Amino acid sequence: MIKSTSLILIGAGGHCKSCISLITSTPQYSIYGIVDKDGSKIDRILDHNVIGSDSELETLLRVNRHALVAVGQIKSPALRISIFNKSKDFGGIFPVIKSPLSYISSNSELGEGTAVFHHSIVNSSAKIGRNCILNNKTLIEHDVTIGSHCHISTGALINGGVIIEDECFVGSGAILYEGIKIGAKSIISAGAVVRKDLLSGTIFK
Repeated sequence: MIKSTSLILIGAGGHCKSCISLITSTPQYSIYGIVDKDGSKIDRILDHNVIGSDSELETLLRVNRHALVAVGQIKSPALRISIFNKSKDFGGIFPVIKSPLSYISSNSELGEGTAVFHHSIVNSSAKIGRNCILNNKTLIEHDVTIGSHCHISTGALINGGVIIEDECFVGSGAILYEGIKIGAKSIISAGAVVRKDLLSGTIFK
């Protein structure tokens, strides 16, 4: 029997619950404990213990090096980026977490710390950067490139050849036409249909 790798979940909000669901569905990973912000009064989430706060993260990562950023991302990825980079500086290791209910092509690439949630599809020759969220039921089609620190929300459809640069947010149910380019730090609202390139920092509704 292969021993699972235990992970520290960094962040104790709503997205943490989704991360718990993802990790407990895999045979490869288990949950070591949860780290919350300083001053939090939360001690357990879905039967998993909060084992410390942000100020104790360096010490905790010395004990258990493997981790996942469990903070969500909507308007800004700044907090996720800060947690990821700080944890890396402390020696943290961020595996790719893949739901057993997802399909990920053997010809695709996923960066460290990226989480692929339930019923998502990552098709041939897709390339995903570091510390990304591919949320439940996302479709990442062939030859798509997604930069680091992006959140592709539930049910979003990213068609073939699309390029999404770093630090973007794509809302639930959004549809991106094939071959377009989304500039860095853009925000695409839920249900939006994007047919053309977007400049960096665009808010598209």
